[in-house]
Amino acid sequence: AREDQLDRMAKLNMIASIFVGHVNYWGDVHLKNLGPVRGSFISPVKAALDRGISVNFHTDTPVTMPYFFHSVWSAVNRVTRTGTVLGADQCINVWDALKAVTINAAYSYFEENEKGSLKAGKKADLIIVDQNPLTIDKMLIKDIKIIAAIKEGEILYQTE
Repeated sequence: AREDQLDRMAKLNMIASIFVGHVNYWGDVHLKNLGPVRGSFISPVKAALDRGISVNFHTDTPVTMPYFFHSVWSAVNRVTRTGTVLGADQCINVWDALKAVTINAAYSYFEENEKGSLKAGKKADLIIVDQNPLTIDKMLIKDIKIIAAIKEGEILYQTE
């Protein structure tokens, strides 16, 4: 999305579903094909947030696996496969990235009153992880392991 398109999205109160994993998976190709200015503005999460646009992340599964800690890591670090930081000015903080895959995602399909955050009366859909994404080194976020997955209060997955 270009700057003018983001401005229009903000005026229309649109929700931006961004494939921020593009930065990691295909960022080097975008740099080569589009050049540094356009290539660095691929998946412009910060620019969208700065305009007050509600942002969530998607993975285009089965193009990439639906592991949202990779999306969070991509949004926070914006590192390509070769280790290039692509559009450092578009990096966001971990809290905003976590909101994109939780409450903002629920909001985008009209379920924010029952999912997306922890609150009495909401469904108990959550994961338990081995590290706190808010406190670990931000480069390690993509390596966070899920210990358990709980849906509506029932454990669906648990490591040994």
